[in-house]
Order: sequence, then C-alpha cells, then structure tokens
Amino acid sequence: MPERDWDDDTEYRAALARAEKLTRFSWATMVTLLALTVVAPVILAGLTFLVIAVSMGQR
Repeated sequence: MPERDWDDDTEYRAALARAEKLTRFSWATMVTLLALTVVAPVILAGLTFLVIAVSMGQR
C-alpha cells in the first residue's frame, strides 16, 4: 500500500462522487414515478371516455 499524505482525501472524494451520482439517480427516479402516478390515471380516464363515446355512437 502506498504511503499517503495526511491530507490525502482521494477516497473521500471518490465516495462523495458516488453518493452524488446515486442521489441524482434517486431523485430522477422519484420524479419520474410521481409523474407517472399523476399522468397515468388521466390517460386511463381519457381512454375510458373515448371507448364509451365510441361504443355509444355505434348503437
């Protein structure tokens, strides 16, 4: 193992970079899931309305 200086914080900076990357990924994942949670019911309701409107028009 190489001799390190007392102020060598290479391992700390590497760990910090990994943590920041994971935090950004986590936030992106949470925002995406939240957006899908909000948008999916709206799309489903619109499709349901469309199916009902089309089926009523065929009668």
